[in-house]
Amino acid sequence: MRTIGKREVEDMAVGAAVLASGGGGDPYIGKLMALQAIDEYGPFQMISLDELPDDAFVCASHMLGAPTVLVEKVPNGMEGVGAVDALEKRLGRKFDAIMPLEAGGLNSLLPFQVAAAKGVPIVDCDGMGRAFPELQMVTFTIGGMRATPMALTDEKGNSCIFE
Repeated sequence: MRTIGKREVEDMAVGAAVLASGGGGDPYIGKLMALQAIDEYGPFQMISLDELPDDAFVCASHMLGAPTVLVEKVPNGMEGVGAVDALEKRLGRKFDAIMPLEAGGLNSLLPFQVAAAKGVPIVDCDGMGRAFPELQMVTFTIGGMRATPMALTDEKGNSCIFE
């Protein structure tokens, strides 16, 4: 396990911009949310896949949709937490860790805030190794995993579960 502080978040934001390759949006908002989470909860705890128990229950956290909307409607920071809470309630089990679904753009840093708020580590992995335009474009799909159940939460705390 390693500790991720503000310097590492700044470095990851630069890498996320490169890995976005024109997609995934600007990591700036995600970086601000991650930096604020450090101020609120302390440095992040990141674990490698090797450190993750085989039976760990891990949630991939992300935002979907056009990232340009964030210019007009900045997230309040709790949407991801609300989605994880809704999934935990639906599944009847708490998650052991959070992981980013993609490595580029905004979604590379948003899961850090979710992990901090939930008090669990973030896993040093992602579903593709860069940004991607569609949800099914991850290695999990190739392996036959379903994307559902999936939770969607808005800034007002409304949530729904997709089966």
